[in-house]
Amino acid sequence: MSKFTLLKHAALVTALSLGCGCASAARPGTGKAPEPAAPEEDCLVVGDTQTRELCFSRKPEAEIEECERMRPFACKPYRDMHRLDRELAALTRDLSARAQKRYAAYAEDDAAYLGDLSAYIDASGEAWAASRDADCLLEPFAQGMSRREAGGLTEACRVERTQARIARLKEIVSTFK
Repeated sequence: MSKFTLLKHAALVTALSLGCGCASAARPGTGKAPEPAAPEEDCLVVGDTQTRELCFSRKPEAEIEECERMRPFACKPYRDMHRLDRELAALTRDLSARAQKRYAAYAEDDAAYLGDLSAYIDASGEAWAASRDADCLLEPFAQGMSRREAGGLTEACRVERTQARIARLKEIVSTFK
């Protein structure tokens, strides 16, 4: 082998060793090995939807924009859905608290009233989410989209429907002021 080929192979072995953690180079002047860089998480390969949403919620805006430029509906809907789920949960808690406070006097004549009210708010949210998810799973397939495209379009549908639900709950909450 030529000297150049040997150097090239040695450089490759060193790079691979450092990349896999098999060897480490000390930081100049510290005598300590460098801390490993955080691995780039590929959110597109994350299996379940909630974990994918969380993964994309951690990505910087520039990375989301680049992803969307390359693959529309592949990243932004998941990031947005994570944020909307949190907003919806907070709004639901606020609605429940305000309703409990507003109708607290009803418990004097009907002890189960406030418990039923909370249960109905929860049941409404669960039924709405189940309906949203089922409709959004159907929508891309009903339009003849491929399975590969369906996930992102389903998530975009969920975003749209969740935004509408948040707007509706905000209207209800505003009546309790």
